[in-house]
Amino acid sequence: MPCDAAPTGSVLSYRPQFNRTDKRQSRRTGRVSFVWPILNAMRWAVALGALLTCAVAVRAQNPDPRIWQGVYSAGQADRGQTSYNSSCLRCHGDKLQGNTAPALSGERFFTTWGGEPIASLFAKIRDTMPPNFGTSIDEQVKLDVVAYILRTNGYPSGPGELTQTGNDLASAQILKKGEQAVVQNFSLVQAVGCLARGPDNSWVLTRTTDPLVTRDEAPSAQALSSAGTRPLGTRTFRLLSTKPFDPDAHQGHKMEARGLLYNEPGDERLTLTSLKMAGTCSE
Repeated sequence: MPCDAAPTGSVLSYRPQFNRTDKRQSRRTGRVSFVWPILNAMRWAVALGALLTCAVAVRAQNPDPRIWQGVYSAGQADRGQTSYNSSCLRCHGDKLQGNTAPALSGERFFTTWGGEPIASLFAKIRDTMPPNFGTSIDEQVKLDVVAYILRTNGYPSGPGELTQTGNDLASAQILKKGEQAVVQNFSLVQAVGCLARGPDNSWVLTRTTDPLVTRDEAPSAQALSSAGTRPLGTRTFRLLSTKPFDPDAHQGHKMEARGLLYNEPGDERLTLTSLKMAGTCSE
């Protein structure tokens, strides 16, 4: 049974049905035949099994977003908690609920960072935290704090650590449980791909990753470095407003592009706000 076909009626309201032959036989013999009720019940069991199979198939087609599969290790989050307690607790609270600084947990956290890649949260902490206390904290320590923040917000740990050069920092999006990443038209996005000439003297980004929502029109040095480690994808986007970014100098290079997205079947394009070289496309 295909997944879009469902039996009529309700399994829970099933009642054995007899055909006319059964009824005539019952009047002649005074006995009720149970052959057809049993066959009907078997048919419903098969139909129910098909529905359950379809449910499993739909679940397989929509796996949990990467952030819910474990992007940091338990040990890394433990280290991050120790660092947080010594350097961040004063302003953000002992449960990340916020004090003189914004909350890093709960609804405020998702309102601020929902849909963003983890790299955006890390960049904010790396570049601005902690402020005005004369404290110098190593970037790796700040990444450990990010792991602790993720754990506090319910994200599971995994076997490996979150690293500055790994794919997860740049590509894993902060999403609530059960939420799937949706990028709307005219969102400001980031994508990575190979710059090439298109038809009619246009420019395209080929072998492009799925675009990620971003808040920044241009990447930081760290975000650009992370983009260079992202594997290439299979999509192609037509690029608009390329002239300020000297595309001729970067033809064939791996580029980190940011801009406003328009995404319809057969018409995928980015109106650029930034176009920077992130590596080579020889892979």
